[in-house]
Amino acid sequence: MNTIIAWFKSKNITAHTVAALCIFAATLITTDQQVQQILVDLFKNHPAALADITLLAGLILKYTHSSSAAGTVANAKNILGNGNAPTAAEIDAANVHL
Repeated sequence: MNTIIAWFKSKNITAHTVAALCIFAATLITTDQQVQQILVDLFKNHPAALADITLLAGLILKYTHSSSAAGTVANAKNILGNGNAPTAAEIDAANVHL
């Protein structure tokens, strides 16, 4: 249980909001026959929509990072403590200066 609580605390409010919306949508889809029929009609009439939705979800997952500031620091400490930490030069090369 502590692991779940720690994971939950390491995420930012956007991750919590997206998770809540996904749970709400999943509940709505599984319990409401009208919503199920709308989805069946959508995917029957537009079969490419499912592939597009899957692609969009994959892109969002790949290019977003949902850690809070505390989660980012905890992740950095984990990386630095694993014995394979990046060098100062690698860190400087990876920094984006605006």
